[in-house]
Amino acid sequence: MKRIIRKLKNSSKVLLFISSFILLVFLLAILLFSCSLIKLSGIETVIRYLLILVLIIIFVGMLILNFRYVTKRKKVKLTISCICIVLIASILFSFTYLLDILYGSIDSLKEDDQVVYTSYLIKIKDNEFNKESKIGMIKDDNDIEGNILALEIIKKEKLVNEIVYYDTYTDLLMGMYDNNVSAIFVSGNYVTLFKSSYENIGTETEVLYKLSKKMANKDLSLKTDKELTEPFTLLLMGVDTESSEGVKANSSFNGDTLMLISFNPKTLNATVFSIPRDLYVPISCRNKAFNKINSSAAGGTSCVINTIEDLVGIDIDYYAKINFRGVVDLVDALDGVDLEVIYPFCEQDSHRSFENEICLKEGYQHLDGEQALAFARHRHSLPTGDLTRIQNQQVLVEAMARKLVKLNSLSDVRDVLGAVSNNISVNMSTNQILSSYNILKSMVINTLSGDKALTLNKTYLEVYDKPIYLPNGMYSATLGYYEKSLNEIISAMKINLELEEPKLVKTFYYDANTVYEKSVIGKDIKEIDNRVVMKDFRGSKVSDVDSFCKRNNIDLTKEFVTVGNKYYNNEYSVGLVGNQSIKPGLELNNISSMTIYINSSN
Repeated sequence: MKRIIRKLKNSSKVLLFISSFILLVFLLAILLFSCSLIKLSGIETVIRYLLILVLIIIFVGMLILNFRYVTKRKKVKLTISCICIVLIASILFSFTYLLDILYGSIDSLKEDDQVVYTSYLIKIKDNEFNKESKIGMIKDDNDIEGNILALEIIKKEKLVNEIVYYDTYTDLLMGMYDNNVSAIFVSGNYVTLFKSSYENIGTETEVLYKLSKKMANKDLSLKTDKELTEPFTLLLMGVDTESSEGVKANSSFNGDTLMLISFNPKTLNATVFSIPRDLYVPISCRNKAFNKINSSAAGGTSCVINTIEDLVGIDIDYYAKINFRGVVDLVDALDGVDLEVIYPFCEQDSHRSFENEICLKEGYQHLDGEQALAFARHRHSLPTGDLTRIQNQQVLVEAMARKLVKLNSLSDVRDVLGAVSNNISVNMSTNQILSSYNILKSMVINTLSGDKALTLNKTYLEVYDKPIYLPNGMYSATLGYYEKSLNEIISAMKINLELEEPKLVKTFYYDANTVYEKSVIGKDIKEIDNRVVMKDFRGSKVSDVDSFCKRNNIDLTKEFVTVGNKYYNNEYSVGLVGNQSIKPGLELNNISSMTIYINSSN
């Protein structure tokens, strides 16, 4: 040691300072780069730690070399050595910066510990509101925006109005439009939530009071410890919000796009179940009251998940909420997608404006982000509306998956994550998200070897029109589903999740003259329709109606009407039923009462 100190004292102080400074910078670069590598848990663990070891060895080697060059005053060799160290350190600093951005983008995909909840008190613009006016509110005291914040507004603004409580938002809105209440408490995202049912709600209403508050995210309880190395389910939810905070603005959202995916990382097999928005099911957070499944989104993520779990009987492990704006950015970050457009159409842009209308012709083509969103969103001119849109969304997901496996650099991954970080929110930890690297790696290896990156099994739930009678005399266009079709989809998902053993196929039919098409799970499976529906009792005896209502637990009210009454029916004789309050053909599962109008002579 004394010998080394003596050599250093006899060496050039300038060379010693320059060499020491550059080596310290190199050591700092190694430390920062190593910290960034260590954070990438689950990604090539052996390679990461071997790389750190190699860098340490290089540092020790350069330290020894520079010591010799300084003590022997070999300026040229020392200069070359220092230049090499600077170059390596610069590369390490650059990669550290890139990795930190990458990690930050991944970390930002997680649900925030706190989110902004917003409650509005709204009324119809032309209606009066004063101290005598009644206010409608959701009864559920767990509803943050519809109840908890509403009560805070009442206290803050010292409102003394009578409160009328409703079980569902459908009834709440109906109460306002039927003038049973003058104003109602709704989510700050109410225009997006309810414009599918009330197209002009944004222009017809005005906000009287509002309150926004950052609170603990109630959806954090939906986190799971399941690793991505075992079969899992993912619920993909399309979120329509205009907030600058993207999907993290509030809990309520539009539930028009609900896609349940079961994925097996061992087989790289995915089963995709797109759930029709108008499917009529029990809503978990509304005391299991029946409604369209997209209405569950008004109760937040937990309500959607619980409702779908009740429907399919399968636990949902992960969810991802993606804002429609995020679809545009993600597809653009992937340099577009290639897919086939079956039906030509025109649709609004991502800002819901027809000024920059998106029109697509039929045929296989390359779509940018705006075009891809229009392809996934459009339904009005399609043959079966939302059902055809569901098929388009599955096609888009498959096209995006094909592009994702072709990302070949960290900068490409960074660009993709940066493009969507504010528009995607998941209930995974950062380490769980990072573990998806191994899935992507397997998909890339499959692609390079000429195999499919993944096998995507599409599903199709067979449904039927199920118009529902509403208390105000209107009818809601909803969809019922065939249980055998749903059961086949559920079975396929359970097999993929290794919850159910696959059935052995013992027969196979092949026709050389027929082009083979992969079967769609659940399609064309319809059992005999044994639904109980309201009969047409016009012209029937009152005793027949009595018997029917008793069998089906329906309260029957009888009214006698004479000529001139709007319910009198000239086609039938006196004493027979002329009209009825419930439209024939409606299912009975939500009908508890009916009025019949009996032709009378006096």
